[in-house]
Formats: sequence, C-alpha cells, structure tokens
Amino acid sequence: MHRLLCLFPLALAAQAPGALDARVERLLRDILIFDAHIDTPRYFLDEGYRLADEHGYYELDLPRMRKGRMGAVFFGVFAQPQDYPQAQWMPRSMEVLDALHEELKRVPRDVEFARTSADVLRIHKAGRIAALASLEGGHLFHDSLPVLRQFARLGIRYITLAHFRNSIYADSMTDTPRHGGLSEAGRELIGEMNRLGMIPDVSHISDKAVLDTVAASRAPVIASHSSVKAIAPIPRNMPDEIIRAIASKGGVMCINFHAGYLDEAAYDVYIRNREARDREIKTILETRPKDPSRWELIRGVQKKYFEKMPKVPLARLEDHIDHVARLVGADHVGLGSDFDGVSGMVPVGMEDVSKYPALVRALAEKGYSDADIRKIMGLNLIRVMKANEEVAAR
Repeated sequence: MHRLLCLFPLALAAQAPGALDARVERLLRDILIFDAHIDTPRYFLDEGYRLADEHGYYELDLPRMRKGRMGAVFFGVFAQPQDYPQAQWMPRSMEVLDALHEELKRVPRDVEFARTSADVLRIHKAGRIAALASLEGGHLFHDSLPVLRQFARLGIRYITLAHFRNSIYADSMTDTPRHGGLSEAGRELIGEMNRLGMIPDVSHISDKAVLDTVAASRAPVIASHSSVKAIAPIPRNMPDEIIRAIASKGGVMCINFHAGYLDEAAYDVYIRNREARDREIKTILETRPKDPSRWELIRGVQKKYFEKMPKVPLARLEDHIDHVARLVGADHVGLGSDFDGVSGMVPVGMEDVSKYPALVRALAEKGYSDADIRKIMGLNLIRVMKANEEVAAR
C-alpha cells in the first residue's frame, strides 16, 4: 500500500486540464527522455538513411527526436543469427557500428556519442542528444573476450546475451534450451562485463538465463526491450517473477513498443502472417539486390501485413509500464521502444520518437509524481549505467 501511495499521490485529486498542460510543459523543458533500444543504424549502412533529414517512414530522425524532446538513445547494433551466416556476424556488426559513428559526424552540433552516464547528463544539459551503442546478441563478437574488449573500446555499453537463437553464453527464449539457462562461458562473460562496466541485457534470453544472470552479475542488469507477460502472454514477454528478480538487484525493465508484444490479439495475427511476410521480403532482396527501390518495396510489404493486425492503443503501452511500476516500483521501469526494429508495428499515438511527450502526459494523467515520471522516462537508465560504472571502478 505504501508503494502505491508513493507512486500515485496525484491520483487522489483531479488535475484541471490547464494545470495538467502547464505541468507537462514544465516537465518537458528539461526532462531526460532516454530510450534503451532503437535499431536505426542498419539503415545508415544499407540505405544511406540520413539522420538530419525528416522522413515519412521509419521511426527516428533528428527533426523528430527534437519534436519528441529526446535526450538520449541506445542504438542497437545487430546481425540476426538466422539472417546471416556465422562468418558475417562480427563483420556486419562492425560495419553497422562504424555507420553509426560516421553518421554522427554529420550532425555534431545536435548529437554526440556518449560512453558514460556523466557524458549523457553533460550532453543533455548542453541541449544536445546523447547517442550510445549496444550489441544485440552474444554471437556478435565471435565468442572472444578480447574482441568483446575491442567493442567496449569502440563504445559498446551493453550486450544482449543472446538474440533469437541460443548463444554459447545463454539460452534464447525463442530457441530450444541448450544450457539450462546461463552457461559457464556466460558466467565468465558476465564477470568480464562487470569489470568493463558493460551492462548485461537480459531481453531475448530464457527465464532461467535471466535468473542466472541476475545472480551472477555484481551490477544491476536491464531488460532493454521486453514487455509484460501478465498482460500479453507471448514468448518474448517476461512474467512477474522475472521482473521481480531484475528489480531485486536494482535493475530496470524497459518496455518494448511492438504492438504484438503489447497485445495478444495483435500478436496472434502478426505471428500467423510472419512467415508469409518474411518470404515476400526475402524474394525482394534476392531478386532486386541492387535496386534502390527495394527498401521502399519492403516497407510496403511490412505495412500491408501490419494493417492486418488489430489496432493497439497507446493505453496498452501505458498498461505495461503501469504494471511494472505497481509490481516493483517506479525505480525499475523504463523505455525500450525497439523503434526501427519493429517493422512499423507500433501503437496508435506512439508512431515514432516525436510522440514521447504523449507518454509523459499519460503518466501525469495517471497520477505519477514528477519525480517518478523523470525516473521512468530516463533517469532509471542513468542510475543503472552509473551503478555498472561504479562496479567496474572497484
């Protein structure tokens, strides 16, 4: 009861519309909005997608970041193991990371690459946007701790221990279990990540692997882009006992905005059509390998299949945030939109990064305090980054 009273002190009194507007605008003047997982860098590499230009497709560019009052973003670097042969996993990830660094050189007045929590706060205070990098999948550094250390030197601040398939470190939640959770190599990896100040990310891995990671890590972990199984009982979402475990050592659950992860009915349609959608996309890539229009054609396929899904309202995203906050406290929930990784399958009212202020307003309407809104929208991630840095320093 005490937690609920702390979370929702304003719920006991109605907020007049004018007062609510003023409160939201006051928050937006200096709030740090920090998204833990956005996958745009592959578009820099593959399509020559320019960050400075405002686009009518995908979910992130600089003009829309400014409209959304965005302060920081963890960009995801990945090569899905089912899409690339093993020999290309590391080269592809290096190329995507290089594309991110090169693109940031084009917008130095607006965006700066960050490596630490102090960097993020300094960059945000200066009115610019902090860009950070993560690796999505332990397979990307070829099972080599020396290569992992090189990625750390290039600015990678967190690693997802497995992706859609098992790695040598951990079982994936979407693959047949191989290790029974975290492997011995995985425990060694966690120790090295703690030494380097890299945050262990437990999205995509099995429930047992999450529990093992929380137990093995000397620093808080994050789930960078996962949603709540109690609301949408699908394989990629996390049950309450796993959310409690993440929170028990100071970790943060960052909610994924994928419409199919937020709503079971939407997921059922998505998963039923996924094979046909992916087959159409593969055909385009194979038959038009050098056609510049292939990316537009692929976006058309993605849109066609998204339109078959039932619409998911912004309120369902709010439900997932609210569930975690009520379960373990506002200190342990954040944003992990998976924008530019969800093929345009987003809730109504949260179509891209320009829409974050709608979420700030929704949390205010629900009765969250200013302090808790600031935590959820970004400061919880800063706290976890700082805690991992302090463990490394020790």
